[in-house]
Amino acid sequence: MTRILYRWLICSHPLAFRLRFEQELLWIFDESRDASDAARLLCDAAISLLRQWLMRSGMWKWVVGGIAGAVPVLIGFGSFLFDWPMRP
Repeated sequence: MTRILYRWLICSHPLAFRLRFEQELLWIFDESRDASDAARLLCDAAISLLRQWLMRSGMWKWVVGGIAGAVPVLIGFGSFLFDWPMRP
């Protein structure tokens, strides 16, 4: 069951990544000794999937832009939003 999930995570990566690393990653998973190794590899594959799609697709620019846009709004309205229940 965990190998199927791991394979699905690897197959969800961008094509260039899969062509380069898929066989190697599956071999490492097959060589893992116990369930804790498999769980660690599953977490690593999930983080890698997120990182590959964010960085390779250019979505990181949108994420950084959203954060940069939200900071001034939070600073500007932060004192109003978080201070109003304390006023008499």
